[in-house]
Amino acid sequence: MLNVEEGIDFIIAGAGLPLNLPKILTESAKTKLVPIVSSARAARILAKRWIDKFKYTPDAFVVEGPLAGGHLGFSQAQISDTAFSLENIVTEVIDELKPYEELQQAPIPVIAAGGIYSGGDVDRFLSVGAAGVQMATRFVTTEECDASDAFKNSYLQATKDDICLIDSPVGLPGRAIHNPFLDDVSAGKKKPFNCPFHCISTCDYKNCPYCISVALMNAKRGFMKGGFAFAGANAFLSDKIVTVKSLVESIRKEFADSRLNSAKTPIEESHSIHIT
Repeated sequence: MLNVEEGIDFIIAGAGLPLNLPKILTESAKTKLVPIVSSARAARILAKRWIDKFKYTPDAFVVEGPLAGGHLGFSQAQISDTAFSLENIVTEVIDELKPYEELQQAPIPVIAAGGIYSGGDVDRFLSVGAAGVQMATRFVTTEECDASDAFKNSYLQATKDDICLIDSPVGLPGRAIHNPFLDDVSAGKKKPFNCPFHCISTCDYKNCPYCISVALMNAKRGFMKGGFAFAGANAFLSDKIVTVKSLVESIRKEFADSRLNSAKTPIEESHSIHIT
């Protein structure tokens, strides 16, 4: 996980390319800007734009692959294309950022995200050059997660076949856990609605059968008949509710076992697992 220094906030900019994000910062701001990208091209465009226009080097990049939960920055065809695997994208982004690191004389950490579930996964991405990983799905089924019990149970009860791709009203594919709400959408039982939020311009709400924001909030609160759970591709592996402490201990052990089995040099303390 990304190690966050005490007292420092992070903004993760996801939807679209945040080309002008640095302009929100004041001279005294301590906030770090960490955009999410799904390609080396996007990383290059952002790094060049921020440096040229704002004299600001991205503090890090989260590189999200096609196995992530929620909205995905890929086409349906790309999601199943091995050329767009997270391993490939991470190494491409690392290579793309090298000239900007040399220019600025400063590292730009790359954080791998999307489908990372085990300590072995952490080991694999650190070994290809990632500075850290972002994990979300595995932490949903913890006692400390503030989602409803019904939301968590949807993970515990899911099979591999229940993890599906949907066409979101916002115009992007998304990965979710199949449930009766999505069946009703497919069967045409949901009708266009009056948009309560107008949160994103790509949402054609006059022709959409449901509001994605309302559906996700309903699910978080436990009203699964009115929504569904977004989840990563490995959500079906969750089989019980655990504490964050015990989960981190498991990930640490998986990581150590992976290192031992591959006979790799132990990673430096600076790359140890941090939870934020």
